Amino acid sequence: MNPFFYTALTVSAALILLLLGGYAFFLYLEVRKKNLQQKQSAIALSEELAKRQIGHQNSIRVIASALVQGQVGLTEAAIRISRLSSLLNLADNSDVYQVFSQLAQATSHIPILENWKQLSRKEQIDFDKERVSIEDSFRDFILSSAQKILDLQSSKSDEESPLFYSVGKE
Repeated sequence: MNPFFYTALTVSAALILLLLGGYAFFLYLEVRKKNLQQKQSAIALSEELAKRQIGHQNSIRVIASALVQGQVGLTEAAIRISRLSSLLNLADNSDVYQVFSQLAQATSHIPILENWKQLSRKEQIDFDKERVSIEDSFRDFILSSAQKILDLQSSKSDEESPLFYSVGKE
């Protein structure tokens, strides 16, 4: 065989190996880039989740405070706190939050929003009486639980953000 043939074959093999090595390195860089993007996305997602959880906890605290001060009805507060605590997976873990879920469940058959507007005046009065009766049976438990939430939250967040921000100079 011709020595030029072996040289051409060796050069061709080296060139093929070089091209395959370059392509493998390119793929390695692409995989590395995608892994880095996934890690950054996971970090951003966990930060967003943490922000939402803090927001939900603050909302629960504000609703509990309004409830204790008589600024919001028991049923409305129970529905809102029940929903927020379920988003935080607190409803099943604590008696403090279970009472809100129980009141929300006990009044869940009462129409709200547009369905409420479609009721006759007599039906609205009847449902109001029933709601007040149900609320009365839960009142002490709900108010006690709301105060416990405020106590727990204030002990956790004494150095964190205040419940209400003052307007003006301190």
